[in-house]
Amino acid sequence: MFAMLALALFTCARAAEFSLVGLGTAGIKEVSTMVAALEMGYRTLDTALLYGNHDMVRHALERSTVPREEVFLTSKVGFFPSSMKLPEELRPAFGMEELPIPQQLRSLYHPLNQKGKEVQAVELSLKELGVEYLDLCLIHSPATSALELTASFWPHLYGLWQGHMASWTEGTTNGALKALAMQEVKQRSAAAYAERKRSWQGMEEAKRRGLCRHIGVSNYPVAFMKEIDEYKSEPIFNEQQELHPLAQFRDVQKYAKDANVRLTGYGTGVVVETAAAEKVAQRLGRSAGQVLLRWAVQKNIAVNPKSNKVERLRENLDVLNFKLDDSDMKILDALEENRIFYWNTSCLVPSVRAKSEL
Repeated sequence: MFAMLALALFTCARAAEFSLVGLGTAGIKEVSTMVAALEMGYRTLDTALLYGNHDMVRHALERSTVPREEVFLTSKVGFFPSSMKLPEELRPAFGMEELPIPQQLRSLYHPLNQKGKEVQAVELSLKELGVEYLDLCLIHSPATSALELTASFWPHLYGLWQGHMASWTEGTTNGALKALAMQEVKQRSAAAYAERKRSWQGMEEAKRRGLCRHIGVSNYPVAFMKEIDEYKSEPIFNEQQELHPLAQFRDVQKYAKDANVRLTGYGTGVVVETAAAEKVAQRLGRSAGQVLLRWAVQKNIAVNPKSNKVERLRENLDVLNFKLDDSDMKILDALEENRIFYWNTSCLVPSVRAKSEL
């Protein structure tokens, strides 16, 4: 009955469209900020079960005059692996049986936000958001083990949470974790493949039941999206990941274009002080943030910037109203240095994966 009602809503109401500029809600402090964004023209809201702010988004939707069917609502599930236990041979070295949830995420942990529980997590998200369906739901992370999650998440600690970690330890610690994760990936490639497959099939089930209109992935390298192509019965609608002039992931851009996967980039806020962007911004009479967002939009890459300032919300939405010329785009394109601030999931891809293992 619920699925039939949701499907009827999809077909009878005018469905919201995926837009190039949306509102990222992680870190927004007041419901009124989200309401203001909707009233000024934002029609995409991006959230996640991990953010712990579904209730704020619900209140914003309730308080806004914008009808629900005009809002493209995205959330994410499946962040944590099904278990945080370490391989037995590594437990003596770590002095523990399982890795703890990182302190920055501990208060946001939910037992349904795990691989294998995607359908239940989507149902929980709908309840928290007070809606009958999501326009888009993404698998938040491809990590299938404690080591995979920790190693791929590590750039957050050094790139974003400076001061929490001594900078001189970055190379050694990051390298050691990546080496352990890469070793584990080789040893359990079949199990990891099966868990990623089960996650995607859970998302397809959520879509079949009318819980979400579209499904996709977040922080997935090209190899894992191609892997989904092997067993999917529903298309990947969207890939969301860090993407800015310092980390352009050109292989992801090419795959998305060739496979007709919509691409959403995040992370421009951490590179806003880039000198080249500031120079272009000064010449155009724009802010560096606008220039970086426009760089993405001009490549047909959607963005979901966040801000707690209403004037900045207007500024971000205004990137749809100007263009960078070819020389400006070339200046920004030339900044590529593979500088990752958020997720580095490349170490989770086995270099050799025998079909017999699968």
